[in-house]
Amino acid sequence: MDDEELPGNASLSELLSARARATPLERLFIDLVGGALVLAAAVWAQPRGWVVLAAAALCFLSYGSWAIAERRLQQREWPDRIPPASLWRALQGVASVTGIAAFVLLLFAALGLALGSLIS
Repeated sequence: MDDEELPGNASLSELLSARARATPLERLFIDLVGGALVLAAAVWAQPRGWVVLAAAALCFLSYGSWAIAERRLQQREWPDRIPPASLWRALQGVASVTGIAAFVLLLFAALGLALGSLIS
């Protein structure tokens, strides 16, 4: 992604969209699968601070699925157009909400982990 493509006042969604289009598809699948595996391992093992690890993994999983849907919805010519575009938009919406919730959970869980012994 070139910095010249985006205006100086680009929003977060524009930056993420440009990054999703510039990132190789293999990397997005690594984010998706890696996030799912780390999330499953964290929930299964539940080490100290597992919520922080699970929330970070959920952030990666959400970004990977959102970015794959974003790439799938890029403008295409007629023969390659996808009819179920609304399903990809729904996946994007679910991934967006999940990613934002996971990020907020990550912040609060990390803060709770850091301050937990100080307050009690």
